[in-house]
Amino acid sequence: MRKLILLLSLICACAGTSFGQSRMVSGTVTSSSGEPLEAANVAVAETQKGTLTDNRGKFQIRASVGQTLRISYIGSKPFTWKVDAATANVNIKLEIGSTALNDVVVTGYQAQRKADITGAVAVVNTKDIASIPTGNVTSSLQGRVPGLTVFNDGTPGGVGTSTAIRGLTSLGNNTPLYVVDGVQTRDNIATLLNSNDVESIQVLKDAASASIYGVQAANGVIIITTKKAKKNEVRINFDSNHSLQQFHTGIDMQNTQQWGEAYWTAYQNDGVKPHHDLYGSGDAPVIPEFIDAKKTIRAGNTNWAKEVYHNALLQNYNLSVSKGSDNGSSTFSFNYFDQDGLIKHTNFTRFNGRSNSDYSFLKNRIRIGENLNVSKWNEKFKPGGIEELTIAQHPIIPVYDIYGGYAGPTQGIGDKPNPIRLLDQQRQNRSEQWRIFGNAYLEIEPLKNLVFRSNFSINYRNGFSSNFEPKWKEGDRTVDKNMLTVNSDYDRQWIWTNSVSYQYIMQKHSVNLFAGTESKEQLNENLTGYRENFLIEALDYRYLNAGDGKQTNGNGASRYAISSYFGRLNYAYSGKYLLQGTLRRDASSRFGANNNEAFFPSVSAGWRISEESFLKNVSFISDLKLRASWGKNGNDQIDNEATYTKYRTDLIRAGYDLGGINQGTIPNGIIKERTGNPNIKWESTAQTDFGFDLSALKNRLNFTFDYFIKNTSNLLFDRPYIGIIGEGGYMAYNGVSLSNKGVEGTVNWQDKIGRDFSYSLTLTGSGYKNRVTEVPEDIYYTYGGGNGINLSIVGQPAGSWLGYKTNGLYRTTEELNDGINQPGKGLGRIRYVDVNDDKIIDDKDRVWLGSDQPKFTGGLNVALSYKAFDFAFFVNGMIRDAYNNAKFYTDFFQLWTGNHGTRLLGAWNPTTNYDSSIPALTAVNLNDEGRLSDYFIENGSYLKLKNIQLGYTLPSSVAGRLNIKNLRIYLQGQDLLTITKYKGADPEGLGYPYPLPRIYTVGLNVGF
Repeated sequence: MRKLILLLSLICACAGTSFGQSRMVSGTVTSSSGEPLEAANVAVAETQKGTLTDNRGKFQIRASVGQTLRISYIGSKPFTWKVDAATANVNIKLEIGSTALNDVVVTGYQAQRKADITGAVAVVNTKDIASIPTGNVTSSLQGRVPGLTVFNDGTPGGVGTSTAIRGLTSLGNNTPLYVVDGVQTRDNIATLLNSNDVESIQVLKDAASASIYGVQAANGVIIITTKKAKKNEVRINFDSNHSLQQFHTGIDMQNTQQWGEAYWTAYQNDGVKPHHDLYGSGDAPVIPEFIDAKKTIRAGNTNWAKEVYHNALLQNYNLSVSKGSDNGSSTFSFNYFDQDGLIKHTNFTRFNGRSNSDYSFLKNRIRIGENLNVSKWNEKFKPGGIEELTIAQHPIIPVYDIYGGYAGPTQGIGDKPNPIRLLDQQRQNRSEQWRIFGNAYLEIEPLKNLVFRSNFSINYRNGFSSNFEPKWKEGDRTVDKNMLTVNSDYDRQWIWTNSVSYQYIMQKHSVNLFAGTESKEQLNENLTGYRENFLIEALDYRYLNAGDGKQTNGNGASRYAISSYFGRLNYAYSGKYLLQGTLRRDASSRFGANNNEAFFPSVSAGWRISEESFLKNVSFISDLKLRASWGKNGNDQIDNEATYTKYRTDLIRAGYDLGGINQGTIPNGIIKERTGNPNIKWESTAQTDFGFDLSALKNRLNFTFDYFIKNTSNLLFDRPYIGIIGEGGYMAYNGVSLSNKGVEGTVNWQDKIGRDFSYSLTLTGSGYKNRVTEVPEDIYYTYGGGNGINLSIVGQPAGSWLGYKTNGLYRTTEELNDGINQPGKGLGRIRYVDVNDDKIIDDKDRVWLGSDQPKFTGGLNVALSYKAFDFAFFVNGMIRDAYNNAKFYTDFFQLWTGNHGTRLLGAWNPTTNYDSSIPALTAVNLNDEGRLSDYFIENGSYLKLKNIQLGYTLPSSVAGRLNIKNLRIYLQGQDLLTITKYKGADPEGLGYPYPLPRIYTVGLNVGF
């Protein structure tokens, strides 16, 4: 027996010598281009023990000589390497296929691989929007990001663009938080960022991904990262595009003769002989030679849209220089953007300079960097309301009188001002602003994977405006007073963030700990001056000192501060079980001591099912991940001084003749403006999200889907108050609650046919339902449009319409004899529905008619490439109801004395137009047809060919001979086609917004 034991021991020893020497093997895993791969899985095939690479691609694992290491990474084929006795350190390069899962994206103070994200984060492909000529990069995101609603208008520079993430979150400011290179802001992106500088855009949609920003994040977060130099590369890029903009969304309005005929028909329908101060009193309207008693204004036939709008130019130039090395990089860019508006004399011009740099020292243990943007922009504004004035002004009024002065309205044609006079007198007003925006940071890594970071950011804006109103005369109206208002103001915001992070990897476990503190202060101050009576109105004399009349001045300031602490834990096991928890505490100066601070937690989890053994061998699935999250965000977007009772001096409302002598100077008194509320607290938005991400068929098919429930409670608002409260009745309250539930998804298919043809199709879609879920009891039936009796906004979408249902027109005598008491009813008049069956049409018949909140938004992006040519087009659309208030002008003659739409030419008539749905012409509003009813509500859905582009890129072989890196030219069109049933100007912009232009662009990109 003893000999047998000795023999077995000898055999084991020999085996151990040949196969069992356990040792520590270290190495680095990189891509074929040399980029380190984080979270690559390194496992011993025989034992299944494994580990993950760190952020430098490095790993350590214990294995025996002769065993096999299996290295796998998303998008690559597994790589195997047999452990030998001679090699203690191994460098492994993996061939990475085309997949976005390995992309590193910024998700709030830190970066993550897309494969490891557990929240609802959308990553924008900036290549799809890089060449779109716009002053505001967010305007290009419309329809491309599910859950993100972008509201565009044609205001030059894109300064009228607004965004909302996953519906209406607040009753106040719904603007998301923008984070540009780590700098937080809610300012208009058009004023601080050049679209050509953008490298990547991430949209944090759910509470879990955005909660690290706490009180700032209730409306979601949009993270923008600008371009930086690549390692060991020097590049010079020049981009230029020139665009022609055309007005194309007008409403057909009547000419002078048509207006007179409509007037005659209206009075004849009323059984009254027509008579008009200008058109006469004959059997037919007669256009007079002059429309004023002095015979200085000849009758015109003015198309006011052609006078107000014109073709406009847009030009954009960008130059960037970047240099990268092993130890750092620097990038400089300069941009000039100049866009004339469709409305004459409007313009936006911006100069923008940006510097990005980062450098490392002591073997990358110390890293410093900065991102600095300096921008200066000038704006020339439109007169307020000119879009509506353009369709309202009467066509018989010419632009000028016989002496070249401005013509104006006279008897019987309304009292609207001359739009061209308004444009001309505003054209030399000035608005000039500049901004310094950026940050500087220091990172220290004293131990491996332990990083201390200090980041200081600043956002400083300084502005000046000068608005002069000259003396004017139009028609028989004269204003013999001129006045000048000047304003100078500045905003100063700084944010100081200090954080520490530590990443720990042991075998299959990966832990990342992150904690930080943040202080923020924002200060605004303004100075205004006003003066009247300027003898000389020339531009060189438009300064306060040049006037000698009444003058006033004003000065004010406001301050806002936040103090925060936050932390986050990320845990991953074997790259397939993912967990993230976040907690942030914010204290805001906008709330009193009773509710100054609040905590915002979140938790999210992910399960990469595709890494499980039962799916590992399913070849058509590349990656499948389930996600779930819950979290809370806050909102403090209210008046900085809402907790304070505010008073002001007022001569008219509070002045009093203390002496009782009824003469002399009356002293100013003081009135209470609003009452402070020290008990107001944070709005709180809780959000639950369930989603999954799928990549299949060798990453050619990618699909993302999310379902979310988003509830906002304790909304901040000014509660309506009864008149007996008197002055100071306005007060900030908490009390309204909202709910949003919705789904959103993205489907992408990309593939190649042969060597030269590739294509990509991306379809996005999202829909949600918004409901008001709670309102304080004392305003339950009055708030938000309730009828004060039995109808509450609760259960309806915010902004819902309360009005009358209609049932066509009264067309026959039998229909008129329906037994319903509807004051003013008659043949050709709108027939209102007796909802409560009491045989009387009154306020009790009003019902909720819906809202214009989108029910569905979506987009389709198609990109094709063949050899040196590329072609792409983008279609977006929306499903919603729309309140067409333009019908006030186009469908009813009796509601207004100015111009009307040509739709009235097809109004109901018992003999010639019996089937028309447009009410009969009438001169009196006996039927009260201007009341809110579903007659004004239309299908506001639309489908637009938003962008189409054809480009040619010079082959690299030819470019090389010309000593250039790349050269591309392209042609592009925007807003070329709209399919809709909406009868207003443009279903994309309801009401009377600045019209969107149709744009034709030619562009050039060249790199050295």
